[in-house]
Amino acid sequence: MPRPRADDVVGHGYTAFQVVRLAVWAARECRWVNGMDMVHRTENAWEAITEHLHLVAVRPGETELIAIGWKAMKAQHYQDLKAHGLGGKDKALVSRAFLRYWTSASAPAHSHEDLLVDRIALAQIWTALTPTHRQVLTALAEHDDRRRAERAVNMDAAAFTRTLGRARRAFFALWHEGETPSKMWGYDRPGARHQNVMYLVRLRKQRALKRKAAGTVSRQGHRPPKELGVLNSELLARFGGGETYAGMGREFGVSADLIKDRVNKARTAQGNALR
Repeated sequence: MPRPRADDVVGHGYTAFQVVRLAVWAARECRWVNGMDMVHRTENAWEAITEHLHLVAVRPGETELIAIGWKAMKAQHYQDLKAHGLGGKDKALVSRAFLRYWTSASAPAHSHEDLLVDRIALAQIWTALTPTHRQVLTALAEHDDRRRAERAVNMDAAAFTRTLGRARRAFFALWHEGETPSKMWGYDRPGARHQNVMYLVRLRKQRALKRKAAGTVSRQGHRPPKELGVLNSELLARFGGGETYAGMGREFGVSADLIKDRVNKARTAQGNALR
């Protein structure tokens, strides 16, 4: 920082020399803005401290002014990262939004090709889907709630879930056109339970790190098996005794397909044990 021409009072008894000294001290002691130029740090801290002295009604302490400088440096550091397309824990990654913007802005001539391709592809894929797939996707988009969408298309929960999953997989396969379809980012969280996609990505990464630290392995992309409170062998015995999949499903509050899957697993386990 350049030396002030005069040691004038900035506010609440703090002089220009003192404000510069506090700004320099804050810049030197800041440990969470690595990569930010020292002069850039000091200037941001000085501006924030000076502004705070003019706005606050009660004389602040030196520690409060230093904290104000740290907060300003941190905010500016994040803005710098965002402007350069960097963010998150891995500072080497460039955000997709940054690439999309600057790829178009830095081109010799602005092009709407990407937007047009996406819109045309969506229209073509939509007509290629089956009427049932279009119906469940439209119902979910309009109602933003699984239960209301199920009632709108007159389906039970199990049938709606199966049809919705098939519709999404069909859409992804057509969207990628021969490439490996992308996986689902997370489970539906409509309305108040909705979360940003990047929140789900960070949450998934955190859970993976916890599982790795604990030495456990989880099936990627699948829900944990639902606990019914009974063994699969008991379900097989009950099915052999004349009970139906649907009846047992209503008893345990699950779909008939889930009961059938558990019975088949028990039958396979018994066959392997007899070999």
